[in-house]
Amino acid sequence: MQDMAEYALNISKADYTEIRIEKVFEQGIAFVNGEFKGIESNERKGFSIRIIKDNAMGFYFSNDFRKAKIKEGIEKAIKMAVTRKRHKINLSEEKMEEGEDIVKGKEESIDKKIDYLKDIDKIASGYSRSIFYNDELMEKYYANSEGARIYSKLPRISLHYLITVSNGRVEQMSREFGNSGGWEMVKEWNVVEHIKHDINFLKKLIKEGKKAPRKGSVILSPYITGLIAHESCGHPFEADRIMGREAAQAGKSFVKPSFIGKKYADENVSIVDDPTIKKSYGYYKYDDEGVKARRRYLIKNGIVNEFLHNRETAYEMGVKSNSAARASYGKEPIVRMANTYFMPGSYTLEEMIEDIKEGVYMKTYVEWNIDDRRYNQKYVGEEAYIIKNGEINGIAYHPVIEITTPKLYNSIDAVGNELKFYPATCGKGDPMQGIPVTTGGVNLRLREARIK
Repeated sequence: MQDMAEYALNISKADYTEIRIEKVFEQGIAFVNGEFKGIESNERKGFSIRIIKDNAMGFYFSNDFRKAKIKEGIEKAIKMAVTRKRHKINLSEEKMEEGEDIVKGKEESIDKKIDYLKDIDKIASGYSRSIFYNDELMEKYYANSEGARIYSKLPRISLHYLITVSNGRVEQMSREFGNSGGWEMVKEWNVVEHIKHDINFLKKLIKEGKKAPRKGSVILSPYITGLIAHESCGHPFEADRIMGREAAQAGKSFVKPSFIGKKYADENVSIVDDPTIKKSYGYYKYDDEGVKARRRYLIKNGIVNEFLHNRETAYEMGVKSNSAARASYGKEPIVRMANTYFMPGSYTLEEMIEDIKEGVYMKTYVEWNIDDRRYNQKYVGEEAYIIKNGEINGIAYHPVIEITTPKLYNSIDAVGNELKFYPATCGKGDPMQGIPVTTGGVNLRLREARIK
C-alpha cells in the first residue's frame, strides 16, 4: 500500500494530491423464519485519488492496482479539474501526521456464528422473523502531498433482527446491534434478552394498547433521542448543507452560518459528535482527509457552538476542519457524522415520570419522518406507555409526536443521566454513501407536547 501511495504522490503534477487505498472484506449470514439462507462473502480492493489543480478539484477511483492505472487516474483527475474551474476549491491549513489506527478484535469460526444465530432464531420460533449478521474488516492507507501518512485497520460487526407478531393486528419490532471490534462484542449486546422482551411486548401491545392522551409531557428514550440528535442536529449542522453546495449531494438545512453563538435549545441541552469513542460503530482516529479526529460540541448548553466541517467548508467559513470528512469505499470524502448524541444531565427516569400529571413515555419508534431542511419532524411510538399522576398507567398504542426542530429543542425541561448508544448506517451523497455511525444519548422530557 505504502509503495503505491508514494508512487502516486511522486508522479502527480497537481497542486495537491491525496490517495486512499482500501481493502474491505465482508461476510454476512441470514436466517429467515428459521431457514438458513446462506453466507455471503465479498472482498473489495481499490484506490481513490483526489487532486486540486488551479483551485479546481478532480477525483478518480479504480479497482485496478497497477501503477499504470494510478498514473492514468491522476491524469484523468487533472482533466476533470480543468473542466470544473468555475467551482474554486481551497482547503484549510491543517496539521498532518504520520500515524496508525489499529483496532483488534477476536475472530470466530463461521460455524460458531451460525450456531449463535440459530439459538436466537429458536427463541422467536412461531413468529415471522428475519435475522442478519454481518462482519467487516477494513484496511486502509491514506497519504497526501502535505505529509499525511495514515494506516488503519478496523473490524466492525453488526446484527439486525425484525420480529412480526400477528394476532388480529400486526405489529413489528426491529433492533440493530453493532460495534467496532470483533466477536468479543457479541456478549455485550444481550440479543436474547431483547428479542424475548420485544415478542412479549408486541403481544401485550395488540391485546392491551390504549389511545394516548392528546396533550401532555412526553419522555423520549435514548433510542429515539439518538435519532433526533442525528437527524435534527447532526445533519442540519453539516457545513456543506448549510452552504448549499449541492442539494443532491448533501441535502438542505434551515440552519445558517449566523446561528453560531445563538440559542438553539434549552440551556440543559448539549449535543456532541465524537468519532473517538472506542468500540463505537462510528469510531475513527483520523478522517479521510488525514485530520486527527476530535470531539465536536455542536450544541453547548443550548448555544450553537460549531458545525461539522471538512477542509473545504472549514476554509470557506474561516475555521479549522474538525475531522468530519468521511467516504465510503471508492467515493469522494464529504462532511459526515460519526457518533452523535445528547450529553447526560442529572435526572433519573423515575424523577422525570413522577413530575408528570399526564403524558407518554416513548421507548422505541416504529416510524419517523423529517423534511429535507430538517425543520419539521414526526415520530411514531412502538413501545410506549401512558403516564398518569406520576406513574406508568398502561401501554400507549402508537402515539405520534409532530413537532418543529426549534419547538422540540426548546421544549426540553429535563435531561436524563443514563447514556446509551445505538449503531446505525447513515446515508448521504449522490451517488449514495452509507457509513457506520452511532446515535444515542439520554432520556429527554418535553413539556406540553401535542400527541396524536
